[in-house]
Amino acid sequence: MKALTIKNIIFDVDGTLIDSKRDIAGAQLWVLRQLGVDEYSAEDLYPHIGKTLQETFSQLLPRELHSRIPEAAVMYRDYYRPRALNTTTLFPGVKETIEILHHKKICLATATTKSSETTKKVLQHFGVAQYFSQVQGTDEGMPYKPDPYIIRKIIKEQRWKKSETLMVGDTDKDVLCGKNAGVAVCGVTFGTFTEDQMHALHPRFIIQNFPQLLTFL
Repeated sequence: MKALTIKNIIFDVDGTLIDSKRDIAGAQLWVLRQLGVDEYSAEDLYPHIGKTLQETFSQLLPRELHSRIPEAAVMYRDYYRPRALNTTTLFPGVKETIEILHHKKICLATATTKSSETTKKVLQHFGVAQYFSQVQGTDEGMPYKPDPYIIRKIIKEQRWKKSETLMVGDTDKDVLCGKNAGVAVCGVTFGTFTEDQMHALHPRFIIQNFPQLLTFL
């Protein structure tokens, strides 16, 4: 395998930097119950984390309620935003590893389905926002991962080289987004996807905990 020099890392957020599944699933569950759907538990919703709200509610709502998906998305955002950090935490070792990467002069950015505004608030809450050159979310009008637009946007605006950039994420959308953008990809197995699911996607690297990032940099 050709040697890789990594100078820039782009991170997914939910399931990669932060363990937010309980807050996200709790908000989705609340919306479903407001619409009369009470067949799911919070654990049933964990595999949907990382998908767009359109995708999530189109899969969870019965077909006769699909006309209410836009309403469900608004309800979710209104409910989730003031409760986004009730139980959310950084994954173990994230802050310490981010600090080490910063001291190694590796440039950092985010590429997440959250909005940029929400992502900034999350990173500020956990005291790591200052280490990121670009906090990029999927804002209005931007295509969602696995479309490579978000990664290409970061690389262009930061004037990074694709050959020196790594995408790190926990789902198929993250892996495919990185591959579509032509950058190396590292999959994590402590978020949404299991180790077997991640291996099936064939990212260049796979890590079982966040500090393992340091082993190949």
